[in-house]
Amino acid sequence: MRGLWALRGFAIKYRRVILVSMLVMAVAGGVNALAVNRFDEVLEPLFKSLTGADLQREAEHMQKLLQEILILLGWLIAAAILQAISHYLGEWIGQNTLCDLRTAVFNHLQFLSMRFFDRQRSGELISRVNNDTQRLQQVLGSQLANLVVAPVTVLVSFRFMLQKSWRLALLTVVVAPLVYLITRLLGRWVRRYSYLVQARLADLTSAVEQGFGLIRVIKIFGMERTTTKRFSASAEGVMRAELRQARVQAGSQMLTLGLVSFALCGTLLYGGYEIASGNLTSSQLMTFVLLMQLAGTSISRITRLRLSLDRAEAAAFRTVEMLEAQTDVKDAPDAFDLDRVAGEVCFDNVDFSYDEGTPVLLDFNVQITPGETVALVGPSGAGKTTVGNLVPRLYDVDSGAVLVDGHDVRDLTQASLRSFMGFVPQETLLFGGTARENIAFGRPDATNDEIVAAAQAANAHDFIEALPEGYDTPVGERGVNLSGGQRQRIAIARALLRDPRILILDEATSSLDRESEAAVHHALDTLLQGRTAIIIAHRLSTIRNADRIVVLENGRIIQQGTHEQLLAQEGLYRRLYLSAEAAGEEHIADQEGPSA
Repeated sequence: MRGLWALRGFAIKYRRVILVSMLVMAVAGGVNALAVNRFDEVLEPLFKSLTGADLQREAEHMQKLLQEILILLGWLIAAAILQAISHYLGEWIGQNTLCDLRTAVFNHLQFLSMRFFDRQRSGELISRVNNDTQRLQQVLGSQLANLVVAPVTVLVSFRFMLQKSWRLALLTVVVAPLVYLITRLLGRWVRRYSYLVQARLADLTSAVEQGFGLIRVIKIFGMERTTTKRFSASAEGVMRAELRQARVQAGSQMLTLGLVSFALCGTLLYGGYEIASGNLTSSQLMTFVLLMQLAGTSISRITRLRLSLDRAEAAAFRTVEMLEAQTDVKDAPDAFDLDRVAGEVCFDNVDFSYDEGTPVLLDFNVQITPGETVALVGPSGAGKTTVGNLVPRLYDVDSGAVLVDGHDVRDLTQASLRSFMGFVPQETLLFGGTARENIAFGRPDATNDEIVAAAQAANAHDFIEALPEGYDTPVGERGVNLSGGQRQRIAIARALLRDPRILILDEATSSLDRESEAAVHHALDTLLQGRTAIIIAHRLSTIRNADRIVVLENGRIIQQGTHEQLLAQEGLYRRLYLSAEAAGEEHIADQEGPSA
């Protein structure tokens, strides 16, 4: 149980509640056995009242029977109350612990580097946060009480069984080691299949995430049936893994119940002999059988708990894997905060690759002065998006350095570095809140006037006001209730509200119509004054307005200058520009993929 033991720290903060709950659970287990043991006191007068004795003795037996039944009822009610309290305390501990665990996993993932997310499926990560912790929740919540109640019930029951007949008790006790051995042997298979189940659930979650996230593409290409087949295959994979696990559990339950049944039949057979020999009364035998049944039920619960813990171990191992994942981009021990930023950005002999042996930038050198707008141009895969990723230190360079105001970004705290930056991606995805919440995402403390001002600067105010609830209108998951241009303008407003010294715009006007684009360009011209802007450019209009254009090909700078200067030269920029102009296109280069 190394995986579960590694997560013990999440339960330590609740140690007082755990100690109280364990005490209550122990008492509950003892009271369960005590209540059953009281049946002996009920059965004796019951049998005597049925023997046809004289009326006076029968009345005495009935009075004693009533008295013992009332006492028994009290014990049974006490056992039920303690059992309920034990169950609730177990759920409380489990739910609180696993809420902390789930939050810790999500929090840890948030601070891992982009390289980690490049190598992981989003569905896999969702499964780790949801499915794996859900498996732990099922065990540590609903079954936590059995961890104490069941063993105590078995021990106290066995103590009373010894008191009734030590010979019968010794006959039944041989079952316990056999049950333990069976559970231990089958537990290995349960852990193996549980890990397989969690992996298949991750595949299923990925299939769901892709099926809904790419629904528009699926419908346009008529891939509904193909997508359904893929999902069905993933669902069948989960089913097969779950059934393998179920077969092992069923086999364990069958063997356990078989052994208990064997012990019960042996007890009845030998108990009859003991009654005939005068060593045991009928009421004692019946109480013994009830105690044995209670102990057997508790042993069965322990068996199921052990198998559940084996299932939880697989989920715990996968959870620990996530918590132990290390980021390759982290603050240096002596990293310091930036108090202010002028906006100078320098790439000094930078080499970078996402995958070893596949360089994306080679000997990359660019000096960007404060307040300068630089457009990056080049064919798909040239490295434009990578340049934008390295400035906020989403990745670390392989060699060379990225400098902001003369400071190597690796010497700065990531939080302070990024606090001076704004970013607008080409493919804008909004959060499922309101328009106001999306604009204020980077500055939750912004005033309403500041939010409105940012929206006006991004030419978003008018359409937001026209929404049913204005700024408080939910935009839908990923901004589905808005058009592409509207989403883009909210993203621009979100970036501008931060009042960044350095703006990274991945063609921020690409989804706007001509009228909206003109208005946004006018706002950007005003707001970019005194700020540094790095624009990953595709549109001709964006390129013309840049102070300088840097042309990339295969990760190297091959040209740079103003629009007019580059057009006057023979080279890639002139070819791209004239080719786009001749075709009547607005885009000078294709959008590059996420790895470039």
